[in-house]
Amino acid sequence: MLAAVLRLLMPPSVGVARAKARGELLESSLSIEMGEPLAVEVAEDYQSIVRAVREARVELVWAPSAACAEIEDDTRAIWKTVREGRSEYRSALVARADARLALERLNGKRAAWVDALSIGGYLLVRQHLVDRGIDPGLTFAEERFLGTHPAALEAVLDDRADVAAVSVPGPEHEHVMQALALHAGRAGAMRLTPLAVTDAAPNDALVLTRALELPRVKALTARVFPRGARGKLASLCLAMECEGFDVATPGEYARLRALTAGARRSVRP
Repeated sequence: MLAAVLRLLMPPSVGVARAKARGELLESSLSIEMGEPLAVEVAEDYQSIVRAVREARVELVWAPSAACAEIEDDTRAIWKTVREGRSEYRSALVARADARLALERLNGKRAAWVDALSIGGYLLVRQHLVDRGIDPGLTFAEERFLGTHPAALEAVLDDRADVAAVSVPGPEHEHVMQALALHAGRAGAMRLTPLAVTDAAPNDALVLTRALELPRVKALTARVFPRGARGKLASLCLAMECEGFDVATPGEYARLRALTAGARRSVRP
């Protein structure tokens, strides 16, 4: 009897073209490594990821942190990505270097965000500003959600926006430049500069949903995440640009729900 096809949903935030390319990689190679047929789809936005999990329409999800916070109670397991030895990340507010902006000079500027549920592409920076007495809804002349990190940074580079937020692997300047080069290219990164770097949040994760029966969860977990070791399936790590996975502790993403609560309602259309 043929095994049922595993459905894996990917986020669009890395860019639709890149996400589709990674999906093709996973469909071909991960099916072989896991020993089960796999079908990969790219989500339209973060909220569609949440709906798909709650409706049990997919078995596996590459879930951004904010999505993990919303779907934590609808999962069988959450495995955080590990990059450069870290299973957490931050966000940087960036602007064009030649604009010579600073946090105290944001009034009337235009902001380009990734998604209303993007921790690294919106919510961490939003909270960082609020904590410093800067209300984004009152400060910025315009706030737009562009769906991906590359699109948000491109808007800044093309002078269609003044600032954007981008996920960064660590607090140092080199970490910011690494993320900017990934999403805007090396030349684009050299034209951008960070204005602030936020506190940390747990990384994006591979989620096993309640669409999976418990026996299959155990089988997949043993295959992908061997006991005593971080997951090392080559194609999965390559597609998700990580070196392995750490299991998330229960409730680890819960504190991020406070970031999402009311944040979307505060942005003017």
